[in-house]
Amino acid sequence: MHHRYLTIEQRETLTNLVRSSVAPGVQLEIALKRLHQPDYGVCIDCGRDIGFVRLKADPWILHCQACARLPISASQ
Repeated sequence: MHHRYLTIEQRETLTNLVRSSVAPGVQLEIALKRLHQPDYGVCIDCGRDIGFVRLKADPWILHCQACARLPISASQ
């Protein structure tokens, strides 16, 4: 299993982005738990790191830039 190592500052930035984009409640708790999982920031298709700039633009992103460019059938 690959682990994406984010700095404390990066995690705080992403946490603040998530808190500001999700209404309080269950969804917020789920989002924050996901953010603190060891595989957060790792592409679900290839296992490569997702860049911090990409995560900052979209904290919910699941694919690295390379896999996001592939047609859906090619990434499965």
